Amino acid sequence: MSKYSYAFQRLHRAYPSLNLMIQVNAPKNEVQVVLPGLRYDDIDHTGQPNMVRMFDIMSHVETAAFGNNPSFLDYIGMRQQNLRVFIKACVMEIDSLFYETTTPKAPLDSRVTLANVGNRTFTTLNELYCSGKLKPSIRTRSVYAVVNKKTGKIEELPEWWKSRFVPLQSKPNSKLIVDSEQKRDTIHSKTFMVPLNDTDHNERTRCASYLRYFTENISIASRNEALEHIKSSFHEFHIKKLEMLYYGATGWGDTLTSETWQTDNPLQINCQVSKEGIPMWFGKLELHEKVFGLPELETK
Repeated sequence: MSKYSYAFQRLHRAYPSLNLMIQVNAPKNEVQVVLPGLRYDDIDHTGQPNMVRMFDIMSHVETAAFGNNPSFLDYIGMRQQNLRVFIKACVMEIDSLFYETTTPKAPLDSRVTLANVGNRTFTTLNELYCSGKLKPSIRTRSVYAVVNKKTGKIEELPEWWKSRFVPLQSKPNSKLIVDSEQKRDTIHSKTFMVPLNDTDHNERTRCASYLRYFTENISIASRNEALEHIKSSFHEFHIKKLEMLYYGATGWGDTLTSETWQTDNPLQINCQVSKEGIPMWFGKLELHEKVFGLPELETK
């Protein structure tokens, strides 16, 4: 057994200590996870939920569900055939009411369903509900691809898996497409090495780490008054939508460059993370125009 297999087992043995209530339905195409709620570390310096942390929490929910017994989407069955899954694209949408201080952030109810199945990918829908509310506060759609552990090549979904789960997809005609945009003049660029804490059990850079690189770039650009369309601080705005596209894997010790630029949309900011000049990740962030609890903010 490889060190990564041991790491996967250790990771999933840790989830019970987090008091997660993981409930996978009988067909294994839906899962519900109840979280205790946000901790102090999940709140940023403005008193609002840290969206990088929220994205990370929702990602951990899916990871926990995949490794649970019974396993969500029978991922354990895939692993037994030397197949692994990884995210190729992701879209996260946050309702403005989530940022209201009157919206309770405990407990949190995450419900994940199989949305769509293709030949080489499948899409999950992860909805986060706050304290019994009927409408989800955050919706995340993730496109997963399957890779052969031995060859490292992307493969089609196994026939046994498709015959089992294609009839159970909730949105068969809704495919998630994330388009990248051509890079413009950057407003902030940073070169860094990936630390171990930014990686998963395979020592590959986690999705949430890329998002943190992105928001850190925007924060510094805002501090330097380089955001042309936003007159006030970036931190006075709240994130409405995130779109992410993954071109390739990076890992522990890799030297990466994160570049951020603005678009014609005054409330949209883009980012590209590259390795040795080759794009590895693209992100697009859109801000809410108005924020509850704050005075009206100006944009050019």
